[in-house]
Amino acid sequence: MLGAGGPVGHAFHSGVLHALSDRFGWDPRDADVVVGTSAGAQVGALLRAGMSGRDLAARASGHELEEEAHDIAQHWVRPCTKSPCPKLPKTKRPAALRFFMNALRAPRCLRPGRIVSALLPAGRVRLDSQAEGLRRVFGGRWPERELWITSVHLDTGERVAFGAPGAPDIDVGTAVTCSGAVPGVHKPVEWSGRRYVDGGMASATHLDLLHDRAAGRCTRGGQLDLVIVCSPLSMYSPMRMLLRREVRALERHVPVVAIEPDDDTLEAMGNNPMDTKRALGVAAAAYETAVSALHHREARARTFGVL
Repeated sequence: MLGAGGPVGHAFHSGVLHALSDRFGWDPRDADVVVGTSAGAQVGALLRAGMSGRDLAARASGHELEEEAHDIAQHWVRPCTKSPCPKLPKTKRPAALRFFMNALRAPRCLRPGRIVSALLPAGRVRLDSQAEGLRRVFGGRWPERELWITSVHLDTGERVAFGAPGAPDIDVGTAVTCSGAVPGVHKPVEWSGRRYVDGGMASATHLDLLHDRAAGRCTRGGQLDLVIVCSPLSMYSPMRMLLRREVRALERHVPVVAIEPDDDTLEAMGNNPMDTKRALGVAAAAYETAVSALHHREARARTFGVL
């Protein structure tokens, strides 16, 4: 489970995934299911394209990549918020006022992330170039090994996990941009007549998506024996508390190991998850965070006794 977290979260994932393979001998590309949200969707797609944890960390740190990894990474276009990104005219109108009004009449729909998405004006930055870059990597095909990419339908508040059973057909590039379209910053991504925004507006990690799979209630795919959660947005206390609640619910069915920023990593991350200048320090700190977390006797036994 690769959670949301902007460019800083992207670097955090890179360091954690590098540690899993480099220090513990398990390649994250071997995961039966990869679930990605926003920055985690970007990293998950790169994993399924063939980049290793070491590759991802090298890229985050500005180091030279192996030829195969370079062939993938050259097509990756980072989401941006500044020129020369193509921008749309500025507007102050709420992006989904009708959904907000409907939600007022149905209190069960009053979920903070969705409401914020509806009330903010549509962002001005287009993500077309990022989608096109990933389409050059994957074409129109979806990875053979499971990749679930979360997003939120802006006009209904409905969550979708592209790539999961029953989800709409879509290409990987478009799905990743749906998951990372930050409300108020990026233009909502339109697909099949629907507008999608950042999956992190519903949950930073979406652990509940795995309940049926972990409990063996799904006809497609094998039962899970372990879930590893990489949660960069645990840098904020409310998000950390929400993750703990999701972890407790999932642990009824399957062991869960959550890797979150420790004090040293929090210092490297700063307060702005969109700060691209912190990538190098965050990747290195996240590597050490993962090593420390998984050297804990109980966590290591639960994790690598399974893997």
